[in-house]
Amino acid sequence: MSSDFTKTDKLRFVPAFLLLISFVTHVSQLFIFKINISLIIVAVFGLLYFIIGFLYIIGYKYSPHLSSVVPAIGASLGVYRFLTILPNIFSILNVSLDAIIVPFSIIIIIRWNKYKKIKRQVIGLQTSSQP
Repeated sequence: MSSDFTKTDKLRFVPAFLLLISFVTHVSQLFIFKINISLIIVAVFGLLYFIIGFLYIIGYKYSPHLSSVVPAIGASLGVYRFLTILPNIFSILNVSLDAIIVPFSIIIIIRWNKYKKIKRQVIGLQTSSQP
């Protein structure tokens, strides 16, 4: 399921690319740190980021919504992990990426809503001008 807007809006590639980078940084920690429950949660978030990034690329219309919620949750957990469990550079990098992804996703949602409103107005004008 995709919409005309999400397929044509090139801005979607920014969060898509960042989500895919974040996937790599999340999953790579499996090979660096000793496996524990917090690391498994990190890897699961990495997998979610990969899926959402892929959905962005194919133009799934709800990918901006997913990428404004999931990375916000991930950033919160990342800050908690950094402060309490395992301070490391990956936590800083991942939270920084999340801090870029979420605003871009919100901007895309706002643009998408404006597009839908304009499209409805244009369709309304076309139907009202027909005899």
